[in-house]
Order: sequence, then structure tokens, then C-alpha cells
Amino acid sequence: MVLIQVPSCITTSGITNELCMESGNILFTAPLTLDSSKINECQQLVLLAREKRLLFGDSNKEIEKWNGVNDFCQTLDNIVEIQKETKLFEGKRMLEIGFTTALPSIYALQHGAKDITVVIPTEEALKTHIESTFFQNNANERVTYIIGDVDDLTRKVGGEKFDIILAPEIVYTKQRHFEKIHNAFEFLLASDGLILMSGRTHYHNCDGNMSSMIDLIKRKNHFDIMDQTSRSHSRYETAPRKIVQIMHK
Repeated sequence: MVLIQVPSCITTSGITNELCMESGNILFTAPLTLDSSKINECQQLVLLAREKRLLFGDSNKEIEKWNGVNDFCQTLDNIVEIQKETKLFEGKRMLEIGFTTALPSIYALQHGAKDITVVIPTEEALKTHIESTFFQNNANERVTYIIGDVDDLTRKVGGEKFDIILAPEIVYTKQRHFEKIHNAFEFLLASDGLILMSGRTHYHNCDGNMSSMIDLIKRKNHFDIMDQTSRSHSRYETAPRKIVQIMHK
């Protein structure tokens, strides 16, 4: 799936899209059109300047985050289909946090996850596209929604622990929030669990990035880190998107 910047397509109602992967396709609802077959040749040229926009300005944060979710889901598919970790999600209790779209959750549920909790920043996001995505994939019965952010997340989940935490684009925020994110990871992750998170090594419009988060994790020395980035995600980019797996030491 190719995600193109088409600002005029952003709406307050959901638009049906399809994520295509080796293991199959997922229908999902987004607040904008993400189907490259619906754009013209001039708009295709925008792809060639994406890296320049990311580094020097003129990028759309919403589009960039959806690009990140696409890469994140392709990595999940690579882990399961290519690395043959076919039981990675089987019977697991899951949490989706960061830029939440329901797509990583749907993938996990389709591959055996027991249930999932999704942290959503606003009621509008839930009603506009997230609920619809779960409904389209017949997965709404195994989902718990939490409206909020990392500040009050530990209180809202009580003492619940999660086997796998999916955190696409969670570093696309201000660095001052990183300490809280790290603390939440420590509190929420089961002792033998793992976290998959993604983000670029640099954003032109935000001081948070994956490099800074990895530095913080190493300083704290509470987690081990494994790089899960596909070569295709980073080969030609100056500020590549990294996808890493972290686990309790």
C-alpha cells in the first residue's frame, strides 16, 4: 500500500481503504483516501519529494503517521510469514498505543491474539474510523477501548499486564514525554512480554524520534532492544523509519 499526501481528501467521515500484505488484506477505515489507484500522475510525483518534505518542511503529520502504520504492519507480516514466528500472537493479551488505527490489532487478532486493548486519544477518532475498522473485520467483540493517553493509562488499566504492546509512531511526539512512555512500558508489559514500536530517526517538525528513545532505553537499562527494521524500509532514506522490539532484561 502506498500512502500519498492528498490534503483535500482529509474529512471528518471515514473512507474505506485496504491494506495489502503477503498474508492477506485488511479492510480499514481512515479519515482520508490512501488508495494510490485513486490519485493522478501529478500526485504520484509527491512521493519523490517525501524525504525532502520530512527533513525540510511541508510534510503532513497525519499522512506520515499513516505511512508509519503501513510499515509497522508490513513488519508484523514479515515477522510472522518470513521469520516464521507463526505463533507470536497466539493466545496473547495485546495493547495498541501510539498512533492507533486498529490495523496492527486486527493483524494480531487474525493471527491468534486472545484480546486487545486500544488506547485512543479522542472519542472522535474512535467513532470516525477505529470502531468501523474492527467491525469490518468482525473483530469488535474482543476489543476494549480506552479514551486517553499515556498520562493516565496506568490508572485506567488497573494492574493489568500485556503480553505484547504494539506502539506504531509512538516516538512522533515531544521528547519530554519519553520518560512517561518508558515508565508506562515498564508498568504495562508482562514479565516475559515484548513491545514493538516504530518511528523515524528524525522528524523535521518534532524533537522526538526513534534515536532519542533508544538512547533513553539504553540509559535506563531496563529493556533489551532488537532491531526488526526491514531493509526495504531504510535502504534509501536519510531519516529511515526504525521498528524495534524491546523486552524486559
